[in-house]
Amino acid sequence: MATSFTQLSKIRCLSLAGLALLSACAGGYQAPISEQSERQVLTAPIIVDSSTPDSSFRLENSGPARVSSSTGDGSSRTASAASSSQRSVTESRPAQSTAAASTPRIHRVQPGDTLFSIAFQYDLDFRSLAIANGLSPPYTIFVDREINLDLNNIVANGAGVSTSNLGTAVANNSVARARAGSSPSGSVLRQPVSRTPLAVSWQWPHSGRVIRGFRSGVSKGLDISGSVGDPVLAAGDGDVVYSGRGIQGTGDLIIIRHSDRYLSAYAHNSRMLVNEGARVRAGEKIAEVGENSSGVPMLHFEIREAGDSVDPSRLLPAK
Repeated sequence: MATSFTQLSKIRCLSLAGLALLSACAGGYQAPISEQSERQVLTAPIIVDSSTPDSSFRLENSGPARVSSSTGDGSSRTASAASSSQRSVTESRPAQSTAAASTPRIHRVQPGDTLFSIAFQYDLDFRSLAIANGLSPPYTIFVDREINLDLNNIVANGAGVSTSNLGTAVANNSVARARAGSSPSGSVLRQPVSRTPLAVSWQWPHSGRVIRGFRSGVSKGLDISGSVGDPVLAAGDGDVVYSGRGIQGTGDLIIIRHSDRYLSAYAHNSRMLVNEGARVRAGEKIAEVGENSSGVPMLHFEIREAGDSVDPSRLLPAK
């Protein structure tokens, strides 16, 4: 009897304990923090739109993916995990290897320009410049015309004509007629005869002292001292092919053509006494000495051979 009573008491205690547990669950009881499971919060993925082919961008969040764990006491723990989808990404359009088109150098003709002044300005042979632009004597050019300065394409463009006689005039047609009479039937030989000699008898354009000599790439001619108003003389027989001030750094400039190969130039004149087209003789007064841009009285004198600057002292007689 005593045993039965003891068993009934145990059963009753268990029942009461079960009821108490159910009551606690229904009342919103929370287990201790140490027994709670963690709630994971995963950062939303970043979507990269690369639909624009030439776009270049970098993700703002360049670090690895981060997983946050929130706990019941309001604190959080963060774990880092490598994620290829959220690494720093740079997308760029492949560079196109397009060679820059080579544009020939061009000079647009200004009022006062001549073929000779343009050739002088760019250190070119006027005969080659004429060929490159389809010009023939007397080399008439017009304002705003574009002059091609790229002489490297003369042969490539089919203009590979010998320049030995270019720029000369037929001074005496009797030579052509005589040759034509003895030539085979149906053919005519034309021999251009230059009005200017191949060799030039040079003389000094001024009697002053040379204060600066020729130096390749630095000084293209001679600086000769003088006084403003001193006479400037033609260094040889020839034709005036330019008389003006359209070339920067030269002031009032005169250019004389002595032959198909040689030109001479006289810069920084205070007065110019000859016009384009005039025929001058060696020693003839063509201008008066002026000042350079620094205010120094002087004559700057150059000789060009086939477009190249040469040392005038090699051609002028010894003083």
